[in-house]
Amino acid sequence: MEDGKYGKLVNFVHSLIKQSYCETENLRFIDATCGNGFDTLFLCKVAGQNGHVTSFDIQEQAIARTKDLLNSNMEYVNYELIHDSHEYIGKYINHNIDAAVFNLGYLPYSDKTVTTNGETTIRAMQNMLPLLKKDGRIFITTYITHDTGEEMKDISFYLRSLDKTEYNVLHINLINKENTPPELFIIEKNA
Repeated sequence: MEDGKYGKLVNFVHSLIKQSYCETENLRFIDATCGNGFDTLFLCKVAGQNGHVTSFDIQEQAIARTKDLLNSNMEYVNYELIHDSHEYIGKYINHNIDAAVFNLGYLPYSDKTVTTNGETTIRAMQNMLPLLKKDGRIFITTYITHDTGEEMKDISFYLRSLDKTEYNVLHINLINKENTPPELFIIEKNA
C-alpha cells in the first residue's frame, strides 16, 4: 500500500480504489462530478487501456479542464466526458460498473454558486445502484461549506434507508478537526 495520509479524503478514496481494483481487467468506472479532472485521470489510469471511465459534469468549464488534463496525461483514450448532470446517468450508461466517485460541492476556482445538491445527487445514486456489480462501490465525498451541510444531511438520510441485505454503507469523518472537514460515504453492494 502506498503511504498516504488518511486525513485527505480524496487521497484515501484513491488508495481504496487502487487497492481494490489494481489487478482487475475491463474495469468500468464513473466519475459523477469531473470538476478539474483529477478523479477522472486517476480512474482512467486504474482502469487501464481495456477499461472505461465515464465522467459527468454540468459545467462546460469542468469538461474542458478535464479534457485538457486527460489529453496531456494519457497515452490512450479510455474515457467519455459527458456535459450533463449526473442525475441523468441512465441516459448514458447501460452496462454494469465496478465503482463510482462523487466529489461534491462546487468547481474550485469557478463560480461557487453552482453547486451539487442533495436532490440531484440522490437521483444519481438511485440510477447508479442497479448498475453496480456485486462488491461494487460508490464513494461520495461530501462538504459542509457550500450549503451549510444540507446536501450531506440529505445523502445521509437517504443512505440510511438502503436495504441492509443488499448494501453496506460506511460513513467516515475526521473527528478532531474544527474547520468543517469533508466526510466520506461508501456504498458497497453485497448481492
